[in-house]
Amino acid sequence: MNSLTKETVDELLAAMDAYKVIAQELIDKLILETNQPEKSEIIKGSYYLISNAELLNDEEHLTGNWHFDVHGEHCMFENLDTGQKLEVSLGNTDDIGNVDPYFFYDFLKSTENFKHLIQHFENPFGDMLNFFEVLEKRKILIHIHGVEYRKILQNEK
Repeated sequence: MNSLTKETVDELLAAMDAYKVIAQELIDKLILETNQPEKSEIIKGSYYLISNAELLNDEEHLTGNWHFDVHGEHCMFENLDTGQKLEVSLGNTDDIGNVDPYFFYDFLKSTENFKHLIQHFENPFGDMLNFFEVLEKRKILIHIHGVEYRKILQNEK
């Protein structure tokens, strides 16, 4: 990993914020546009109940041409027009902001406004994990489980 300036770190933190906003929008879209069997519980925040349910609009994708694939504890979203990818942690509303080193790198690489940031990471997984660990030591990220991290909110400090 190349040495990161404060400006680059700030851009990466802004990318994490953008990731969380887009992830929440996509989860909301998925809930609204699919026939989820446990919809009432999912709306309350039990995102672990989300499944690969049928679309209500008789289309092949969510509006905005988003493909989704629920698998295990995650849902992969890919925009078929832009190529943007988000691998979103399912669990509860807090888990939406969880970032995995490789999946976050993939988000950066596939997002027009952030793809210039991948030049700082020669090894997509290892360098990003090292970056996350540095941010954890600085009390900017919190380790959730496995290799998932999340920005610390003010009330978590």
